[in-house]
Amino acid sequence: MTIIIVLVLIIIILAVISGLFYYHKQNNDLVEQLTKRLDLFQQDNIEEMIDQIADTKLAGATLNDFKKDKNAYLQIIKKQLPQMQAQLLDYAEKNANLQVWSVHRELKSLNQKSLQQEKLLKKLKNSLSNLFDHIQKNQADFNKVEQKAKKLQTQLQSNMVHYQEAYAPLQDQLAQITQQLPQINELVVTGDALKAHQLLEQQQVNLSKFQTISEQVLERGINLETDFKPEIKELEKAAQKLQIARINLEDPQINTELDNIKAQIKELKDLLAQLKVTDFDQLEQNINERLNYLYDRISQEWSAQKKVQKSQLVLADFIQHARRQNRLLSQNISRLKKHYVINDDDQQLALSSQQKIEQISQHYQELVKAMKQPQGVIFSKIWHDFQQASQQLKEIEQEQKRIAESFDGLYQGESVGWDNLQQISQHLHQLKHKLDVMRLPGLPEKYRNNYQMVSDEAQSLQQLLQTRPVNVEEVTKQIFVVQEDLNNLEQQTQNLWADAQITGRLLQYANRYVENHPKIQQAANLSQDLYDQQFNYHQARLNISQALEQVEPGAAQRISDLYYAENKD
Repeated sequence: MTIIIVLVLIIIILAVISGLFYYHKQNNDLVEQLTKRLDLFQQDNIEEMIDQIADTKLAGATLNDFKKDKNAYLQIIKKQLPQMQAQLLDYAEKNANLQVWSVHRELKSLNQKSLQQEKLLKKLKNSLSNLFDHIQKNQADFNKVEQKAKKLQTQLQSNMVHYQEAYAPLQDQLAQITQQLPQINELVVTGDALKAHQLLEQQQVNLSKFQTISEQVLERGINLETDFKPEIKELEKAAQKLQIARINLEDPQINTELDNIKAQIKELKDLLAQLKVTDFDQLEQNINERLNYLYDRISQEWSAQKKVQKSQLVLADFIQHARRQNRLLSQNISRLKKHYVINDDDQQLALSSQQKIEQISQHYQELVKAMKQPQGVIFSKIWHDFQQASQQLKEIEQEQKRIAESFDGLYQGESVGWDNLQQISQHLHQLKHKLDVMRLPGLPEKYRNNYQMVSDEAQSLQQLLQTRPVNVEEVTKQIFVVQEDLNNLEQQTQNLWADAQITGRLLQYANRYVENHPKIQQAANLSQDLYDQQFNYHQARLNISQALEQVEPGAAQRISDLYYAENKD
């Protein structure tokens, strides 16, 4: 137990000693920092600058601010700084005597106070430095402002003729600025440096703004004396040339627009007199846009006149060409109607095309006549009508070509019809011959009906081709009908042939089983009856195939496959 107590005491003593040494070192560091900071307070001394300011003549708010800042500065340097230095020496001595904990608290408080004084000293130094600078600069700044005002006055007077109505308001504005100069000079002389500095800065801003506006007004005034005059004169001459060339413009007319522009130019002068530069620039831009638009319109009409003159004969030839083509088309329709059925829409289209061509021709003649009149025309409109007429004629020409090509199809359609009729007739004859070669006991009723139907359809096709006028469209439809039914008949013929041939082979093969298999005998007799009496070759084939499958599986299929292999071509 005693040992534990001793150990605890040793640990406590060690902790106390460690804390003592730690805070002792912390205190030494703080003492060193504070020593450097307070030494800087003394080194960064501005008393000489304060004495120089005090030697100058100060007045008003400047004097009051100076006294306040000076007293605050001296209070810190002369009174509070020595006190803080004395306290620092005392705390350093106590720390050396190991009074570390109490000294640590005091040092922290002193450090906080020194930081506040440092901040305040910096503020006071800046304030006094600014005052010192203003005192030194105010007179020079005043001289610059005064010289600049005189220079601007000289420039204003020398350019009076260019400023015109703007001279008086500019003179009044400059007078309002310069009338404050005596008051500012009085502040500089009497020593109210801060207020003088503020007013001088404002005067510099005012003079800069005045210089900017006066230069802007002068530049625009000089340009206004020469701008627009060449354009207006040129446009007036252009209006005369257009009249001589019998070229009109849509409203508004050139002279009307020029009168409005001249009124706007006078408004520009009024805006300059009011020093409204932004409004001046906006109106000037509007005038330029109106002038450019006039130039564009004039150029457009001159260009349109050249295009019209160049295309006038071309369009006339195009109209004659369309009229001639439509006449040939109508003649062709009249001739073909005797031999072929002509589509009503094509006939109507040819008639309506003729009417459109005559309307285009009539309108063209009216335009040509109008161009010869002394009052002139708007060529851009005429050019638009020429383009529209040309487009309509192109569309008519395309329709004429389409109808002409469809007429070529009439000849071809009839020729194809006769060729197909011949091929169909030959095919029917071949099918009949094939059946005759087979020497069948008879044909199924359904097959006979289908054969007769195809024959009738071929006869109808022949009648259509022989009828006048020939309806090629109906001929084409009938060809498709006959060809489809003929293809079906061809397939039926092949199936009929196959059923008959395979049935014969199956019956012959079944003979080997007749004596020993009564059912085969019965099936053979039934199939032979279906073959000879009912002409149902397909059912006869199925019947004997099923019977053989009972006694020899796969035999019927083998015989069928062999037949198809032999006749696959």
